Amino acid sequence: MSIQTKAKKLAILFGHPEILLSKKKYLFVVSHMRSRSTVLSHIIGNNAEVCGYKELHRSYKGRLSLINMQIELVKDLQCDVRNTYLFDKILNNFTISDEILHKAQPKILFLLREPESTIKSIMNMGFKTGVDWYKDPVKVTHYYRKRLRNMEKLAVRAGEGNLYIDSNDLVGNSEVTLNKITGWLHLKEPLKTTYATFRDTGVPGYGDPLENIKSGTLKATEGYPEIVIPDELLKEAEAAYENCRTLLLKMMN
Repeated sequence: MSIQTKAKKLAILFGHPEILLSKKKYLFVVSHMRSRSTVLSHIIGNNAEVCGYKELHRSYKGRLSLINMQIELVKDLQCDVRNTYLFDKILNNFTISDEILHKAQPKILFLLREPESTIKSIMNMGFKTGVDWYKDPVKVTHYYRKRLRNMEKLAVRAGEGNLYIDSNDLVGNSEVTLNKITGWLHLKEPLKTTYATFRDTGVPGYGDPLENIKSGTLKATEGYPEIVIPDELLKEAEAAYENCRTLLLKMMN
């Protein structure tokens, strides 16, 4: 870390002593790529009781990681970290330690999308962005299966008090699903299907890089019938999905 970066962090801490002194609430959306997690994160992040809307690309191992999270959120959104949920979205293999689970007691929303539409959507993103491995069904299926296994492990460690949502319910049963999340978080204002965009909306590396996320509306997108997934790979992914979904439903709903 450069001296300049350290100085900026210290300046934020000096200007916002509540980062170190006040009690906090934490909220994580844990999912996989192309699960509709970005649009859900924008909907949640538009609520006045939530600070955050994107991937911060960090692991949570101890108190310092939570302090750095708050510094980043204050720098980006200028939000008050008191009496709000501090939010991050985790789609890759960043970790939440047992220490954080037990001491910070975050709320974790697990979001899962069925494999065929997920794999096709990742591959379509590869064709749009030029990222080679996104276009390879073998590598994408491997990512999906590995990610779901890691979600299962976290769910077991996290235990009770968390929530599982089917991604398809976000677009197929939006009002009921958002009301369920609203109640789980005890929000004063209900979550809505429309949202304002943020500075990094649509920016690669912070969530969905495609244009649909900029629409400001929760809606289903078209499928990709032209993309073909080999049957053997799809069966492997479907087995991983059923195992993960069964575990999440058993533990949380």
